[in-house]
Amino acid sequence: MLDALEKLQTAYDRSLFVDREVLRFIVALTSKINREICVFISRAGAVISVGIGDSSSVPLQNIDLKRATNKFTGVRCVHTHPNGTGELSDLDISSLKKLRLDCMCAVGVLNGESRDVSVAYSDANEVKTYRYRSVSRLPDEDLLSRITEFEGHITTKPKKEKLKKSAVLVSVAPSDVGADAALKELAGLADTAGLEIVGEVLQIRSKPDKAFCAGQGKVDEIKRLAQVKDADYVIFNNALSGSQLSRLEETLCLDVLDRAMLILDIFSHHAETQEGKLQVELARLKYTLPKLMGQGKALSRIGGGGGSGAYTKGSGETKLETDRRHIRAAIYELSERIDKLKTERDMRRSRREKSGIKTVAIVGYTNAGKSTLMNALSKAGVKEENKLFATLDPVTRRIFVDVNKEYLLTDTVGFIDNLPHELIDAFRSTLDETRYADLLLHVADASSIDAERQFDVVRKVLDELGVGDKPIITVYNKIDMLSPNTDFMPQILVDSTRISAKTGEGIAELKRLIAEKLFL
Repeated sequence: MLDALEKLQTAYDRSLFVDREVLRFIVALTSKINREICVFISRAGAVISVGIGDSSSVPLQNIDLKRATNKFTGVRCVHTHPNGTGELSDLDISSLKKLRLDCMCAVGVLNGESRDVSVAYSDANEVKTYRYRSVSRLPDEDLLSRITEFEGHITTKPKKEKLKKSAVLVSVAPSDVGADAALKELAGLADTAGLEIVGEVLQIRSKPDKAFCAGQGKVDEIKRLAQVKDADYVIFNNALSGSQLSRLEETLCLDVLDRAMLILDIFSHHAETQEGKLQVELARLKYTLPKLMGQGKALSRIGGGGGSGAYTKGSGETKLETDRRHIRAAIYELSERIDKLKTERDMRRSRREKSGIKTVAIVGYTNAGKSTLMNALSKAGVKEENKLFATLDPVTRRIFVDVNKEYLLTDTVGFIDNLPHELIDAFRSTLDETRYADLLLHVADASSIDAERQFDVVRKVLDELGVGDKPIITVYNKIDMLSPNTDFMPQILVDSTRISAKTGEGIAELKRLIAEKLFL
């Protein structure tokens, strides 16, 4: 069968849109095996590539894709549809545009005979489709002349640029419990990174596939979706190994990120202080090192971050070995610089302790409203956005309560489920503010449908930091977004209060609780 297909690769009459003998053969073969057959025809009339499968999976190694971007590739695709209709699919149109084909033709096949035919052409901004009732009605001269006509449009019509990069989100989970909330949170992270979400894929399986994380069939589905939606990235909610990343990028022909990589990219864009930038860079390099496979990929996938400094390649040393050596050297240098900054921070903290001034640290899940609360209590002017990790660097302000009663209030980095350990380690000195604080304000988003899980995540991180037994006031924020009778949490803790940091409701009671805890 494959031998017979390969024999089709020869020259035919260039005045025909498609040689009718070739067309009859692929129609008959489609009817026999119930699979799509593709033939790619050059403008000289030669069949230069054939294959079994849709237009996105047939190998195109013989097609010259190096023509100018304002030209088509000089190749048209004619393929069969075994479902009986020649209507072009979204995938067909996506392949037409992405491969810059002269045109895309689909022939419906039913009961061993060809049915209707569709032919689509694309220029910079639109796709034009022509339908014919049968192969016998194909106007060869008109179909061929339209290639030149539409190619001429490319030079006169500016291409519409995408407003922002786009991504398809993927999650592989053992059950559907909490899966929707996890994808929603991943979408929030992608939005914070400046990406547009164009599709979501969820696969329920007991454990991730060792080779691709998702199953092979699901990977094919992801590839089709990403192609149809013209996505720039595929983002997995799962942690991916270096080999999984390599295989996925090779198969999907797109940049692939996992959840931790996305968070690291967000941090790299949002860090503003010198210490914050160094901490993010250190975490990113530590996370990258074990995944390095030698493909020469950029360490930061969405345009931020990246190491600095030149290095010299040793005799006989591979690029992979050189990259690893460079990263290890950068990790050592960054660790040294962060340690110096940590020493300075410890000295400042020591002076505060000697002064006897009390300290309060705001903690909580990302986007729970910590920065808004910081502004409500101190007028600190911290940036407020309805995004995950909108603010990253800690801010400290002095709060006056009464004569000889004042305290320092610090807004710390937000927590999130499955926060990369490399980030926790890198931000250890910053998170130490919670260890030395006299009181913690745990801000919880009362309006979140996932409030209980977020609450538990923060408590778990606090326990890991060794501060779970410190005095804590639980602050249930965003009550302005609740209906009056909403039961937003299963129980209200003793040291807790409900507030709206945005409207100011409950702030006076919170100030009273803080003063009571610190000074009584």
